[in-house]
Order: sequence, then structure tokens, then C-alpha cells
Amino acid sequence: MKFGKKKVAFVTKAVWLCILVCLTALPALGDDNTVELTSIVIDTLNGPYLVDGEELNYKWMVDGSKWKSKTSEQSFPLVAPVQTGPLAITRQNPEQKSIGIQGSFDRRGYNWIDIYPSAVDGDGAPAEIPLRGRTRFIDVWVWGSNLNYRLEAYVRDNRGVIHTVPVGNLNYLGWRNLRATIPPSIPMVATVIPRSTHASTFVKFRLWTDPRERTYVDVKRDGRGQVTNIVPFYVYLSNVKVLTDVYETVYDGDDLSYPKNTEKLWASGN
Repeated sequence: MKFGKKKVAFVTKAVWLCILVCLTALPALGDDNTVELTSIVIDTLNGPYLVDGEELNYKWMVDGSKWKSKTSEQSFPLVAPVQTGPLAITRQNPEQKSIGIQGSFDRRGYNWIDIYPSAVDGDGAPAEIPLRGRTRFIDVWVWGSNLNYRLEAYVRDNRGVIHTVPVGNLNYLGWRNLRATIPPSIPMVATVIPRSTHASTFVKFRLWTDPRERTYVDVKRDGRGQVTNIVPFYVYLSNVKVLTDVYETVYDGDDLSYPKNTEKLWASGN
């Protein structure tokens, strides 16, 4: 049986089209392209942070670089939970609390303030917050007073390496929602089993001043012009959360990939 040239060309195009469609559809079947994104609040000011059913409670602490101001009454920086927040959140939750920071430095320069979590019942030492799954973004509401400062987030990957992720500049007025993107190159979960789904951690925020910007809002002086009190700058952080991919591959024996299940199994064996 003989086919005309036009018919052969049509059949050839149809075959190649089918092959192309099949090749395009193949990656969708792989686990690497399957995601289950979820938003998780980690600031714990408005309730405990849950990890695998366990309640974790933190308080926020601050520390500053060399030229942090100090007076006879107090030392900067200061931090406290304050009942305030952006309208987008307080309209639904009037009891919303935020992380309030007061800062002041004696000299201009690249000064910094670290804002880090610590165990509620601890001595103030840093306590990193576990991150579930593959964290894609760190999302936080930040109140700025138009000072040319910038905010960074620090995360530790599953190998123990700390990465710095830019959050944004604070040279604006009022509340603004800022988002830090976690590069895909940062490994967030272990590739061998048994493994933890929160092998990576959130370490801290770091607030940087700019050498060209003031390091306090104002000062109060007495009748002789002597400084009696420093008026610090203020920054507020609210609703710290992460957007993470918590998808896990399902396979025969996947229950043995979680350390808690493994510990329970071996305990029962004893």
C-alpha cells in the first residue's frame, strides 16, 4: 500500500507531537515537581509553635554591635512584646502582639542589632527555631520610620551551614509586608533516612544601620546644652511566618524514615 507524500508528512508530524506531549508530561509524575505548600507562623508571640505535635515556646532577645548606646538608666538595644500590629492582622485579631525594638548607637557606621529566639524558660541563650520541610520564603510584617536601615534573615541548612537572606530595606513609613526568598540551592531537608522533616532552622534577624544615616531619632538636652536622654529609633516586627513545602514521598516503609517512629520501634523491641 502506498501513501502520498502529504499523508506521510501528516502522520510523521502527528507521531512527533505525541512524543513531545508525553515527554512534557513525564516530569509531572516525579516527586521533585510535587509540592504541598503551607504557611506556618513561627514568632510564637500569639501562641505556641507546633512541631510534630510538640509545643515550642520562645521569647525574643536582642544584642547589638560595639557602639550600642548606654546611659545611666538603660543599655540599648531593648526588646519587648507589644500589643500592636498591622491593620491587615489586628482587624481579625485585636490582641495581636509584635516584637518591639528600641535601638541607638553612639557612632554612625555599619552597626547591627540581632533579633533572635530564646527558650522561654532558658537563660537568654539563642535557641534556633526548627523549620519543617523545604522553606521557600520567610514572611514578616515590619514597621519602619523611614530610616535607611536594612533587615536580613539567617537560616541554617540541613548540613549546619548558616546562610544570610536579604529581607528588605526599611526606608518607608509604617507597616509593610516583607518577604525573603530562600534560594533553591540551600538544602533544607536531609536526603537519607531516617531523617527529620525539620532539619533546617531559623537562626535570627539582623538589622543593619547605614553609615550615612543617623543612629538615633533625637536627644534631649538640659539648659546648658548637655545631653540628658537619648531618643532611640524604633522597629516593630509582627507575624513572622514561613511558606514551606511539606510534601513527602510515599513509599513502602516510609514510616521508618522518621526518627520518632524508629525510636519507638526499637524501644518496643527491647
